[in-house]
Amino acid sequence: MDLKQGKIVIFSGAGISADSGLATFRDNDGLWSKYNVMEVCNYKNWRRNYKLVHEFYNLRRQELQTTKPNIAHEIVCKLTEEFEVINITQNVDDLLERAGCKDVIHLHGFLKELRCEECETIFEIGYEQYNFTPCPTCNATLLKPNIVFFFEHAPQYQKMYNIFDSVCENDIIIVIGTSGEVININSLVNKGYKILNNLESRDMIDESLFDSIYLESSTTALPKIYKEIKKIKSL
Repeated sequence: MDLKQGKIVIFSGAGISADSGLATFRDNDGLWSKYNVMEVCNYKNWRRNYKLVHEFYNLRRQELQTTKPNIAHEIVCKLTEEFEVINITQNVDDLLERAGCKDVIHLHGFLKELRCEECETIFEIGYEQYNFTPCPTCNATLLKPNIVFFFEHAPQYQKMYNIFDSVCENDIIIVIGTSGEVININSLVNKGYKILNNLESRDMIDESLFDSIYLESSTTALPKIYKEIKKIKSL
């Protein structure tokens, strides 16, 4: 194993943005405790709940506008500048981009975008509220937040699987702030040097698969992980 020569795959979840003040979805005080997920994030009935769905995501964009990247986002960016990194996130926020990251793979969509269900045009709305105006391309009235809802195909998953299939023993995988309930992390971390950072142990993640574990917030763990990576790459 020659980790000096390999790439780094970073896989992040809601935990990396938690210290910026963004509410996570699955914690006890998360968004799902305040909103019915099957009303605001369900592909089978979102049209029926059209107004409520857009009200929910309007609030999420408004919240995001006043949220700033934290040191964990900044260190991920620092790693991308210094090494060959593939940056994958389950998050729909833009905090990695605002920290300076480029070419982030958003598995579950992007909060600042809308998608037309008629012509499939994706366009950026930024932090603005959607006021039910029609599609700027085809004038259709059925626009959806460009978020992967439950029961909806996730187009970036195949890219994710291909990336993890390409991991070799010389590569490093860093998993940050994810419960393992949506994506089976255990099935993805088969090769390479594996680092896990979660606030606490998660039932769905087999910690024995990892070479290095940090059970603490991402803002305290990422500076340590950066030092570990620097040490590994300099050996």
